[in-house]
Formats: sequence, C-alpha cells, structure tokens
Amino acid sequence: MPVFSHSRILSYETCPLRYKYAYIDEIIHEGETAETYLGSRVHEALEKLYRNLEYGKLMSKKELLGFFNREWKKNWTDSIIIVREELAREDYRKMGEKYLEDYYKRYKPFKEGKVVDLEITDFLPLDKKGEYNFFIRIDRLMDTGEGLYEIHDYKTNTELPAQESLDEDRQLAMYSVWVRKEFEDCKDVRLVWHFLAFDKEMDSYRTEEQLGALRNEVLAKIKAIDAAKKFPANASKLCIWCLYKGICPVGSQIEGA
Repeated sequence: MPVFSHSRILSYETCPLRYKYAYIDEIIHEGETAETYLGSRVHEALEKLYRNLEYGKLMSKKELLGFFNREWKKNWTDSIIIVREELAREDYRKMGEKYLEDYYKRYKPFKEGKVVDLEITDFLPLDKKGEYNFFIRIDRLMDTGEGLYEIHDYKTNTELPAQESLDEDRQLAMYSVWVRKEFEDCKDVRLVWHFLAFDKEMDSYRTEEQLGALRNEVLAKIKAIDAAKKFPANASKLCIWCLYKGICPVGSQIEGA
C-alpha cells in the first residue's frame, strides 16, 4: 500500500485529476513555483539556525541572511516559475530576507525550550496490520517540560488563516498523534504555526478524543482515495498555480492559468 501524506490527501481533495497526474501516472513536472522555492530556502535557513544552536553557536542575523542568500543564488534555476507577473525573482528574495529578519528579532536568543529534533520524518501506522501509513514531517519539535511538547511549522503563505481553520487543521494534528505515540512522557501537544509573512505565531490544541476521531477519518479518506477509479478535474482559482495546467483539459482553459 502507498504511504499517504497530508499533501497527498490535499492534492486529491483539491483536484482528483491533479492527484492522478502526480501520484498514479507519476508525471514528473519540470520546475517549481517561486512560492515553493521561497518556502524551501526559508525552511533551510531556519533549520541551519537551530542546528547551530544545538552546538552552542548562535548565528548573527547577518550570518543567517548570508546563508539564505547563498542558498538562494546557488539553487535558483531558469525552470522556476513566477506566476505573478507583477513580481520578479528579486522580490521573492527580499520577501525571504524580511521573513527571516522578523523571525530573528522576535525569537532571539531562541530559548523557548529544548529542541528534540529538526526536520523529523517518519511514518505513523493507521491500522493494526500496518497496511496504511501516514507520512510525518515536522519542521521543529520542542520539549518545554512537564510533558508538554510543541510542533512548530513555518509557513510562507501570504494569507493568514482564521483560528477556526487551525483548530480543524489535519496536518499538525496528525503529527501530534505520532508525538504522543513516540514519547511516553507526553501529556499534551501544542501545535504552533509561524506565519512568517505576518510575523505572527498562532497555535491550537487537540484532545485525545479529537485525535482518535481524526485518525479514523484520515484512514477512511485514504481508503476511499486508494479505491477511486475516476479522477475528474476540479477547476478553481488554484489552477493558475498548478504545474500540470499545460496538460490539463480544464485548467489550461481558465483565464490567467
């Protein structure tokens, strides 16, 4: 059985045809959008910051931005797609710098708790037979003491979600199921989002009852996706960002896509 992730499930929910292109036909698209490129470089810089802290080295803001800019220049290719015509490569780079500057100012000297690990990847079994697994990828896991753990996730979204949306978020909530399973002393898990474009931190909690229901819901959804035979296109405003729009019979017809 395939391993499902939050992004894989979301892909199907957003557009079944896009899901088919990516995960069944396994069509490899060339390039990535400037938005995903920006997100990757910012994540790398923050991982570098906290990795160095593990060795007792606090990077200066200048060192952090220097690392970001070197990685930005080294990894940029002409295949990266800038969808928003009013923006250029330099505009995205400056966004990244601003996100990191704001984060550094807010959290220095970065002593919010003990870092358990960074960029954690693992698999959470969803059924007793282990046939269905959920992919875990945690940006930063913290132990703040007395059985409270924190899952930190960095977002470069340019839209700030409502608290109600975070309280229903599937991704970090499923990650917290893994944390509760892996750490015997865990009594609760705080879900923390860093919306870097807004220099804003938001959080949410889940009860064990909520997590049990979510786990069953995710398993049922995965089984339904795995059994699907038809994959219709779902035209929406998101088509403009889709890397498969060139071969999609619907997305390519949408104005601006």
